[in-house]
Amino acid sequence: MHELLGRKVEIGIVDRAVRDAVRGRSTVIIVEGGAGTGKTALLRHVVATARRESVSALFASGARRHQPDFGAAAELLGLRQPPVASDSGRDDVFAALYDHVREITRTAPLVLVVDDVHRIDQHSLGWLAHLARRLSGLPIVLVVSVPVGEWPASREVYDELRSTVNHVEISLDPLTEHDAARLLELSCGTRPSPQFASLCRRLTGGNPRFLVELARQLNQEGIGTDDQAAGQLPALAPPRIARYVTDRLARHSAHSLTVAQILAVLDADARHTLVKELCGIEDGEVANTVLGLTELGLLRAGATIAFVHPIVRVALYRCMRAEERNRYHLAAARLLGAGEADAPVMARHLLAAGPTASPEVTDLLCEVAVRLTAMGYLEQATACTQRAIQSSLSPAHRIRLMLQLGVALSGHDHHASIKYLRNARSGVRTAAERALIGQHLALATAALGDLSGAIGVLDEHIEPVSRADPALGSRLRGYRQVLHTLDPGAAPAPDAQDGGGGELAARAVRLAWAGRDPSDARAAAEAALAAEGVVDSGALVLSFALLPLVYTDRLETVERHLLEAEQRAPAVQVPELAVLRSHVALRAGDVEQAEAAARTAVAAVEDGLPEPVVFHHLAALIDVLLERGEHEEAEELLRQARLPGEPVAQWRNNHLLAARGRLRIARGQRRPGLADLLECGARLATWGVRNPAASSWFVDAAVALVALGRQDKAVRLAGEQRQAADLWPTERALGRSLRTQAVVATDSAERVALLREAVTVLEGAPSATLELGHTVGELGSALAETDQGNEARDMLRRALDLGQRCGGTALADHAHAALLKLGARPRRRAQTGWDALTPAESRVAELVVAGKKNREIAGILYVSLRTVELHLTSIYRKLSVSNRAELIGES
Repeated sequence: MHELLGRKVEIGIVDRAVRDAVRGRSTVIIVEGGAGTGKTALLRHVVATARRESVSALFASGARRHQPDFGAAAELLGLRQPPVASDSGRDDVFAALYDHVREITRTAPLVLVVDDVHRIDQHSLGWLAHLARRLSGLPIVLVVSVPVGEWPASREVYDELRSTVNHVEISLDPLTEHDAARLLELSCGTRPSPQFASLCRRLTGGNPRFLVELARQLNQEGIGTDDQAAGQLPALAPPRIARYVTDRLARHSAHSLTVAQILAVLDADARHTLVKELCGIEDGEVANTVLGLTELGLLRAGATIAFVHPIVRVALYRCMRAEERNRYHLAAARLLGAGEADAPVMARHLLAAGPTASPEVTDLLCEVAVRLTAMGYLEQATACTQRAIQSSLSPAHRIRLMLQLGVALSGHDHHASIKYLRNARSGVRTAAERALIGQHLALATAALGDLSGAIGVLDEHIEPVSRADPALGSRLRGYRQVLHTLDPGAAPAPDAQDGGGGELAARAVRLAWAGRDPSDARAAAEAALAAEGVVDSGALVLSFALLPLVYTDRLETVERHLLEAEQRAPAVQVPELAVLRSHVALRAGDVEQAEAAARTAVAAVEDGLPEPVVFHHLAALIDVLLERGEHEEAEELLRQARLPGEPVAQWRNNHLLAARGRLRIARGQRRPGLADLLECGARLATWGVRNPAASSWFVDAAVALVALGRQDKAVRLAGEQRQAADLWPTERALGRSLRTQAVVATDSAERVALLREAVTVLEGAPSATLELGHTVGELGSALAETDQGNEARDMLRRALDLGQRCGGTALADHAHAALLKLGARPRRRAQTGWDALTPAESRVAELVVAGKKNREIAGILYVSLRTVELHLTSIYRKLSVSNRAELIGES
């Protein structure tokens, strides 16, 4: 009884009607439902029930085409020939057939069943309406079925049938998720996972026939019913569904099948105007056909037209001939190209159409690839360019495409970028093309960790490019200086020749790292930013120009240049700029903005990118998560990244060493955490970084050294950093060094004095809010240890306020706990309710409310399934709910 699963109410109605007939009462039942909802199965059940109750049951179907007048009535009543109406009309036939039925009921109750009543001849339909009005007092059940959206030849006569006083209408709705899961279990032999069953129901719209056919294909192909198998479901196209739907469409109207196939090709792009153009028929005919298919329950019309059952779209698409699909895809791409269509939409159709030798299509592929690259859709841009390269092109055109593809891939797929740029190098003619190849080939090589190779690439290109175009040569020399600065093992860099932006930026960073004179470094950075084209030179050169200003806390200036770069930079550079923005926002005490930027950077990291890039982006997010107190998520991110015990000595890895060291210490793993921080400090020294404003690794290292009883080492480290801060006397650098000295001080009074001085210094730095908050909190704790309770409480309340204003949850929680120990009653941050959720938890909760499953949420937020589960556990606790349903109810 799989076909009637979930139809308990409907079965009860028809069974009761049969029993009523046994008692001498009559009923008219009209069964309506979409295609495949089980109308015929329910009618078969009526016949079987009647026979069990010793009730006569007669059956007819409207499936036969071209029925003669009264053909269906004759089939129903078992007559050898349909009756013929006399000249006086059909009323005599109606009366004779009615008398025939009454005669049958003299011996036993009667059940009359007509399937697909919309297809029977008009005279038979008229007689059924005539009979229905005269059933009173007869032990008869009349049951007819009609699909939703399909009407008999005479709508007026059908309405007469429906207006019978004692009639009952049964509407067969889609199966519930529970019933769909049960049907799958019965059909497949194993219980499906909730996610698997939910996706099956969504794809089939809960249609029993489609669910059964989907289960049949799962069994045939040996596909399981667990979460892992759910990923295969959207691509399945059961052939029986295709045959069933195409047969119904072919019978429905002249254009139904064509319109449905075009809609299957267009998918989410199915707008009325585009459908009309592809069909080549009048607008009114298209509208009427779409309306008919909507009434039939196959389509859902709005601004765009969509299939009610996604599996039907896939099945229709798959059963089309390949050349037919390709023709529609190409036609759609051309029509979209003639308008203002989105490049991703055009690309989807161009790529789905398969290879072509058409110059027009090749040009369209190239145009779309350029637009996609600018928008950041790098995978689609690459695919379009590769398809264009496969076409019949002139050598010069092929070279230009390979150059375009190599540039597009330089921040996305470095190995492929290098391959295409090298292939293009042999055929370029202009200095601009050579400079472009040199720049991106070097940057892709550097991203793979081969700095010396990248410098060698630039050396090959600088001289020939400079001879043809000195300005372009200057730009390449700037890149060389920047990469040279990042390679501590390289030979001494040649002196700057012309003061180009890249060379000035490299000089500014070296001055800032040395940490001797903030004004010199700042002046060099400002000169670099004033040089022509620096903002357009790429994220790496711009970062070099801005870092000295970051170290001197000129954050408003940095913000202005960064915003300009974000607005003008190609999408491929956005992730690198997002890392810098996260660093700047965290430094300015805006943890929320820092987190958003860091997550943008991490989300852009694709599988297969070289480790230095991945680790650099990851470190920015871990820094933020530490300020949020989200240690479990940070640890999970590190686990996913499979960070080696000791990352190779590359500049980008220094940041991650510091972040991992701080996280380990925060998790109570002091020895490995300290080892990371000391290694970070040693590596920074090889790059000549002595500036305490460049990294705060030494603060946490000093804390760990003291905790591990290595007081002498801690004192030496604090002293070295204080000397360095005296050479770079910015408020932040001095405040950090004083705070570090306080950490290692053994005398309580000295510790308090150093922290007081640090607070005073940091109060002079408007942008160091979060740094000030941590220092004020430590001062409050130090005062509490010296029994200065009143002032301690004041400091801790201030730290709590600063932490809450900055979004620094870890600082706020620490201050709150310390205040409680002192007997204070601080204004609590919300611990329960929606206001208590962290930004990360809020995002997860919003996606759950939107109906997303854990695996989908993990994909959207670019986190692991385990991270989503950790967030949900916290969300449930804070909202006092125990499951997803209750969470949705609370929203």
